[in-house]
Amino acid sequence: MRMALGLSLLAASQAPPPAAQANAQALDSLSERYWQREVLNNFSLRLQMGVPVSQIRPITHANAQADAHFAQVILDDLRNVDTTRLDHGRWLTYRTLNYLATTDVATGKYFWLEQQATPYTGGSNIAAAQSIFTSFAFRSPSDAVRYTRLLHQYAAFIRSINDVLGEQHARGIILPNVETNAVAAMFKGYAQPTVSGALVPSASRLAVLAPIDRQTLRNDAAKITSSELVPAYAAVVAYLDGPYRLGAPSGVGLSEYPGGLAYYRYLVVQYTTLTITPEKLHAMGLEAVALLNRALATIQAEVGFRGTLAQFKHYLATDARFFVKTPEQYGDRLEMFAERSYAAAPRYFLHLPKAPFGVAPLPKALAGSQTFGYYNQGTPAQPKGFYLYNAWHPERTSALWAGALICHELIPGHHFQFSLQQEDSSLPNVRRYDLTETGFVEGWGEYSAQLCSDVGVLRTPYDRAGRIMQDLLSSTRLVVDTGMNAMGWSRPRAMKYMRDNLLFSESQIESESLRYSTDIPGQALAYKTGELTMLALRAHAQARLGKAFDIRKFHSWVIDSGAMTLDTLREHIDYEITASMSQ
Repeated sequence: MRMALGLSLLAASQAPPPAAQANAQALDSLSERYWQREVLNNFSLRLQMGVPVSQIRPITHANAQADAHFAQVILDDLRNVDTTRLDHGRWLTYRTLNYLATTDVATGKYFWLEQQATPYTGGSNIAAAQSIFTSFAFRSPSDAVRYTRLLHQYAAFIRSINDVLGEQHARGIILPNVETNAVAAMFKGYAQPTVSGALVPSASRLAVLAPIDRQTLRNDAAKITSSELVPAYAAVVAYLDGPYRLGAPSGVGLSEYPGGLAYYRYLVVQYTTLTITPEKLHAMGLEAVALLNRALATIQAEVGFRGTLAQFKHYLATDARFFVKTPEQYGDRLEMFAERSYAAAPRYFLHLPKAPFGVAPLPKALAGSQTFGYYNQGTPAQPKGFYLYNAWHPERTSALWAGALICHELIPGHHFQFSLQQEDSSLPNVRRYDLTETGFVEGWGEYSAQLCSDVGVLRTPYDRAGRIMQDLLSSTRLVVDTGMNAMGWSRPRAMKYMRDNLLFSESQIESESLRYSTDIPGQALAYKTGELTMLALRAHAQARLGKAFDIRKFHSWVIDSGAMTLDTLREHIDYEITASMSQ
């Protein structure tokens, strides 16, 4: 690998030998093959690119196996690529393609252990599918046919989720009842007339159609929605509220299921993109929590609060000064911090994204099952990137860490990184649109929140306390995620640990503990591991470059080449440092 890095430092004017050219072309061909299949099958990716959605693929074991077989062919062919003959950019493409294909193979292997109906996994997939229709652009009469075909496929997609639940149940992979309650409530929400009715396009959107065709489409859409889609949602609810609960485990975590512990160990590596064990992460979390509690005690002394640290946390969690009266006020606070961070960004970044950004309320159907919300990136049809925040119950939603949260989600976090990556047309598509390396993506979000604290975007002691509490959350996740899935912790034990260390309301603790143990186990491990890796790489670059270190260049090194595994990022930063020192 060192040879590959050295080769890529050769002058650009030196033409590669024919063997190197053939090697590069072989990689480019593999990358394009993978990309074309992904674009064909992934409706979320097509939305992201602004390409008309042609199909909504059901979630089936057969499809997962077909994807795994294709990915294995890609991996087999990658073995014929000589990485020592690749320039640095193609070496990054090689690493990305290897990661993506390896993930696809594992998805086929562990298909039945992955939950498809839960609030974060199922909720995000359903929200994306809904947006196919709410953002659908009618440009010709043929689009009416495509719209109704997609509605039929959407109903089949929901039915496929129910089928997967049934097959999982037969294999003893059953959600605990408390999570089943949340899933059923989510599907009930989507079955409501106000939600399902939004999929019937208004006449104003159908100007391209003749008047009679407009009404025909509206009638057809209403019929499909009422006779296929709503019953599909209702069938999921009926199953979840009925026979699905038979045999539900009394505990939580992947270790409850056959093969679950092996799957969790895979997820640890998959999400962190590091070679690390649950036990190591658990110990890291315990150490980080202790350090952060000491840092919070320093803030306590700074503001002159008398009492124990627990009493100070109770004050931060309950005092009215840290809460807003309405969801709109919470959104305004997020916007204020986003604008402040954007104003500071030129001092720390060489260039800024073009895509606009903002905040908006989370869909109410997801309010009870998602603690915070999520970033919804822009598309060509809707270029503005939004953080969808959950403040439907402002009396339970602390605004203490609003600044740190929005730095993670928007500027200079997810919106910044996603937009810069996708605005760079020089990147090959398989890297330009790849955001699957969770350790990098969420690590950058947490690194960004810490950067905001370090450079004065978070100005008051209480703003900085909010960042510490956010950091406590990502550190606590290392403890309870590994605890519940690999180390025999009960959910009550994990909830007590969260209660002792965080400012969460009881409802937030309930939803977050379910997220780690039954919805997307392992995913929450990526935040702290990614942040620590990036902070360590910055210190490494500073040590090697000394006075020549430029934080703006460092940030470009991290995010300008797109998302990558953290192991790849380490080698990439060393490459950039070496190149910088040779100039």
